[in-house]
Amino acid sequence: MSKNLSVSSLILIITTTVYSFSSMATAYFMMGVKALPWFLVSALFYFIPYALIVAQYTKKYAHKSGTLYDWLKDSLSPKVAFITVFLWYCSYFTWMVSLFMKLTIPLSILFFGEDLTKADTWFSLPTNVILAAVAISLVFLIHWLISRGFPAIVTFLKLSSFAMLGLLCLSLVSNLALIMQHADQFWPNIGKSFQAVSFFQGTTNQFASQLPFFIFSITAFGGLDTVASLSDKTSDSQKKYPRALILSAGVIVALYCLGIILWSGANDLTLLRESKHIHLGNLMYQLMENLAANLAQTFHFSAATSALLQQIFVRYTAFTLMAAYLGLLSSISYGPLKSLIKGTPKEIWSPKLLRSNPQKMPIRALYLQAVIVALCILALSVNNHFVGNLFNQLTYMTNISRALPYFIVAISFPFFLKKKIVPQHALFIQNQKVNQLLSLSVCACIFIAISFQLYEPLKLGNYANLASLITGPLLFASFAYALYTRFEYKTRS
Repeated sequence: MSKNLSVSSLILIITTTVYSFSSMATAYFMMGVKALPWFLVSALFYFIPYALIVAQYTKKYAHKSGTLYDWLKDSLSPKVAFITVFLWYCSYFTWMVSLFMKLTIPLSILFFGEDLTKADTWFSLPTNVILAAVAISLVFLIHWLISRGFPAIVTFLKLSSFAMLGLLCLSLVSNLALIMQHADQFWPNIGKSFQAVSFFQGTTNQFASQLPFFIFSITAFGGLDTVASLSDKTSDSQKKYPRALILSAGVIVALYCLGIILWSGANDLTLLRESKHIHLGNLMYQLMENLAANLAQTFHFSAATSALLQQIFVRYTAFTLMAAYLGLLSSISYGPLKSLIKGTPKEIWSPKLLRSNPQKMPIRALYLQAVIVALCILALSVNNHFVGNLFNQLTYMTNISRALPYFIVAISFPFFLKKKIVPQHALFIQNQKVNQLLSLSVCACIFIAISFQLYEPLKLGNYANLASLITGPLLFASFAYALYTRFEYKTRS
């Protein structure tokens, strides 16, 4: 998002940042066409209302660096805003560690055509040592590139966007070709997709029993917050950014629905599920490999051509996922950190952390973050049972921490309207009752999601996970509260 990006470029970047090909493929594999109603419900009651709320906030605060902090300090209070931003950053930090470690999988498939990360040794060395070295190298490489200036982040985001656009076109055209060649199988495949047993245990074909998938469909629309944290880098952002955000929301919903319909119509979901090679861990790659094999069979390609086509599909999928990880890591390595230290009161932080390089990047804070991420990866790479369990519990701790900021942003919106921070005529939707319904709808969806997250470990008897879900946000919030209280004390004295 550089200063000269057009609305169409913004739409492309926002769409491909939020839209997840893997989430669409997983939804198809889990539920078939029964996923469509849940995606529509999630879009109507969560994603589109939240996009409208975020669009209104970015229209008002697009020139600010703080994003969530600026949105909430006027609507609620500076202390609540700081605690929310801190929770938001903690959840993204944990996700950052996980993503850097997962990045080696698409790299392996791209270069070698298969996932070698599960092997015991790699080039005669223990695999965990190689993976840790590669992941840590990528941590410092990406942070160094980010430190060179915002154009580096734009490059990663554009690479991710065009790669994802290519994968979308490849899968849509391929599935359409299969449908056109086997038109008589379209409706039978749709029927099999609809009748397929739900992937979630204990669920039936009754709509209400499929609540676990509602939680999944909500998470499939995540990412608006990280993209919004970069809005201050867009020229004329008060007009461009909200418009691009709203248009992107419609495109994202359409892509999810179109993708599920085409995959369901072109493939026999029952046969796919019977394959011993397909599981949620390799789903994207196996679906694309099967798609290539079906194309080769339909058009009577030779065995050698079929094998080559499958390799092209699988390796391009790996390239797209690698580019998506790079784009996501570049934005979440910078956006949340920038909002935390540059958007909040400077007196909270050490002057060294606030120091920027000539490219206006918080160089010390970026490298400190890189060191801590690298240490976490190094600790996890030793395969120590205690460290592994600790990271799992930390991940559980951040599950609700990731959802709470969205809830607070939504619940703050009526206060934002009541305080008339923006004149009535400047609002996207001028009807106060409709705006309040937007807030209520988002809050209700997130409340259901959080409640289900708490209920699941309770039902399974995983009381340690339940305790982590509850204590995690409390610990992060308590630490943020202590930091802000210390800042208040220093400013009074």
